[in-house]
Amino acid sequence: MACVLGLRAGAQGTFQNLDFEDATIAPTPVGGYAYPANPLQAFPGWTVGGHGTVVAYNDESLGAPAVDLMGPSFPNRVGYTPLQGSYSVLMQYFGDEEMGFTPPTLSQTGTIPATAESINFLVSPSPVENDGAVEVNGTSVPLYPIAGGRLAGNVSAWAGQSVQLTFTTGTPSTFGSSFYFDDVNFSTTAVPEPDSRFLLGIAIFVVVLRRRSSHLRIDSL
Repeated sequence: MACVLGLRAGAQGTFQNLDFEDATIAPTPVGGYAYPANPLQAFPGWTVGGHGTVVAYNDESLGAPAVDLMGPSFPNRVGYTPLQGSYSVLMQYFGDEEMGFTPPTLSQTGTIPATAESINFLVSPSPVENDGAVEVNGTSVPLYPIAGGRLAGNVSAWAGQSVQLTFTTGTPSTFGSSFYFDDVNFSTTAVPEPDSRFLLGIAIFVVVLRRRSSHLRIDSL
């Protein structure tokens, strides 16, 4: 599946810092990392949210929800390499409801380009770091994998409108969610959603595979 990035820099509506390269945090704080870090320096144009959420630079949280900026300082304290450019974003959520924590969010308000059909962004090649979600005005946008190691979602319903765009990870019942992403773009190309027959075929295959596995376990007893 392919996606043409038809709306690059200068045509992203009024959103800013969609590639997270506008960070003003010192590139080499003490030890090459900062915990906590100043969200205004780490994510200009964005607002960090979520009860209990902390911000770190080249570091990660061990318990609290977090929005972490991973940058070029060497050595990176936790071993993350930016997906493109100098900076990428890591979101973490551990689901500790007893502490009153809620999933971390990274939001900003802007106008989606009038000709935009979809939104897409780079994600980590590791599936365990792709537990992310995108919301427009509080409505979840279904995401689908496309070429180039990206996820994409349909935003045509909001084209030309001023909206709140939010990235998040996890839900109140999720433990250990992680979302590593970068380079957010709007595109004039529609998202090629999976064919329903293809999804049905996958579901049937999984059922058959489970039944065969069950029979094998019984036969081995």
